[in-house]
Amino acid sequence: MSETVPYHNLEFVNDAEREFFEEARLGVEASNFLLSELGRYLHGRAKIELDEARDAILELNAYDFKDRMEIARHQKNAACGQAFMRWLVDLIQNGKAAEQQLSEYE
Repeated sequence: MSETVPYHNLEFVNDAEREFFEEARLGVEASNFLLSELGRYLHGRAKIELDEARDAILELNAYDFKDRMEIARHQKNAACGQAFMRWLVDLIQNGKAAEQQLSEYE
């Protein structure tokens, strides 16, 4: 039976390999998070925010001052949802790119 070695105890060829390993690990963690109950819930909430913002903005009048304030509020909420999803996608994509770089060290 093989013993699991904590990654910080591993010996890397150089600092670049260590950074690729860390990026790959974060990408895997981000993927696992999205598959978790909490990750699925938060992803669903972000999608709901985007859908609700889109629907509300389509119904509001950009020439009305009060509606413009509502549009701005919905845009802010949508931006938060988009940022959350973009951060996770970036982590996953960067992780896959790092995995590719690591395969060149083998």
